[in-house]
Amino acid sequence: MSRIYSRPRQAVYTGPTKAQILRSSKTGWLRVVTPYSAKFVEELKTWIQPSHRMWNPDARFWEVQEMHLEKLITLLEKHFDEIETDLLSEEAVPDNLFKPVFEALKQLPNGQMDKVYRSLSMACHPDVGGSDLLMKQLNEAYQGVKK
Repeated sequence: MSRIYSRPRQAVYTGPTKAQILRSSKTGWLRVVTPYSAKFVEELKTWIQPSHRMWNPDARFWEVQEMHLEKLITLLEKHFDEIETDLLSEEAVPDNLFKPVFEALKQLPNGQMDKVYRSLSMACHPDVGGSDLLMKQLNEAYQGVKK
C-alpha cells in the first residue's frame, strides 16, 4: 500500500517589503513600518526604552519618539537595504529652516561656517536624497548671512 504525502502550503508574505519612517498622527512621534525581523525588534527594544516606543498590533507598526531619529536610522540601515521617509517632503519643511542655524554660526571663526554649509549641502542636495526645496533654502540662508 502506498501513501501520498503532500507538503503544507507556504504562507505568502503580504507585509511591507522595505522599511519606512513616517510622520505619526501623534505630535513628537514617528511611525516605523518594516518587514518582520526578529533581530530588528530585539535591537529596537534594547536601544530605545519602553516609554519611548510603542507597538501597534492592529496596524503592525512601531511608534517611536522623534528624539530617537538618529538611533532609528542607524538601526534601520543595519537591518534593511531600503528605507523610505516622508520627513523631508516639501510640506514638512518650514520656510526658514536654515536661517536660525546660520545666524548662530556667524559666531564661528573664519571658514567654520563654510565647512558647516558644505556638510549640510552634501546632505540636502537632490542627488543624494535631499530636495530642490531644501537646497534652495540652504543656499538662501547661507547667502543671506554671508553678506
